[in-house]
Amino acid sequence: DPLVGDYPGYNFSVNQNCCNDLLGDQTLWWVFNDAGNTHTETGGLSFGFEIQAQAFGFKTTDALNDATFYQYKVINRSPYAYSQFYWGQWTDSDLGLYDDDFVGCDVGRGMVYCYNGDADDGGNAPGTYGLFPPAVGVDIVGGPFADANDGIDNDRDSAIDESGERIKMSKFLYYSGDFTSTGNPETADDFYNFLKGRWKDNTQMTYGGNGHATGVPCDFMFPGTTDPYGWGTNGIPQTPWDEASSLNTPADRRLLMSCGPFTMQPGQVQCITTAAVWARDTVTPWPGGSVTALQQADDLAQ
Repeated sequence: DPLVGDYPGYNFSVNQNCCNDLLGDQTLWWVFNDAGNTHTETGGLSFGFEIQAQAFGFKTTDALNDATFYQYKVINRSPYAYSQFYWGQWTDSDLGLYDDDFVGCDVGRGMVYCYNGDADDGGNAPGTYGLFPPAVGVDIVGGPFADANDGIDNDRDSAIDESGERIKMSKFLYYSGDFTSTGNPETADDFYNFLKGRWKDNTQMTYGGNGHATGVPCDFMFPGTTDPYGWGTNGIPQTPWDEASSLNTPADRRLLMSCGPFTMQPGQVQCITTAAVWARDTVTPWPGGSVTALQQADDLAQ
């Protein structure tokens, strides 16, 4: 309330506190918790968390102008310690025409993305892109801090348990809009399984096909060529896997990336920042041009 002296919490000094200050050239701030009402979507119990969120963006003359950022200050207001905690970022990207999409992930960048399943999005129908459709990605650019001495290379930099290590994307899957084992989550256990890279029937995601009972256990669906070291397959590299070369049928895709596991102690605070980036290439044929442009835009966001 500016009439009683309130002023937006921007910090124009060189000593910014990114977890407490408002960010960007334009900002939306709000707060929510999981204790204020019934969990009608999952049927799960309350954990007692408060989340102070801000969405922000920057006015620039480069690809950063087409990116938006979201920071979540996650506070454990309960008296309980939660181990095996996962943070998830869910996206229903609906890129132009909503039912002709493919998805993938870039393991090295920790980014998931959606691109058009064919070279012409919707044939210039209202709300579609037509030829040279763009791509949109989501990246957890500032993940949660890992537990000390957990023995995991959480940021995939070939160093374990370094000070201040943040967790990159740990799992990525997409699910279909039906109610099969790989479809819409229905119970709290389903939601938690998805965060852990497991399907509704409690089987681990596997490499190839639709990710269900196809072979090698994996952490990331459709990594393309971005996992040459086998980060997602227990250090054993696999042949590239993506939707286009698998000749999948484009459809409405729902994406879920997660970071974890880690521990949230009573009163503990984690600041997690995600970026949504968008890019379009009007020269290179589908699908490579816009995905490459998206990777370059993600470099700016990071």
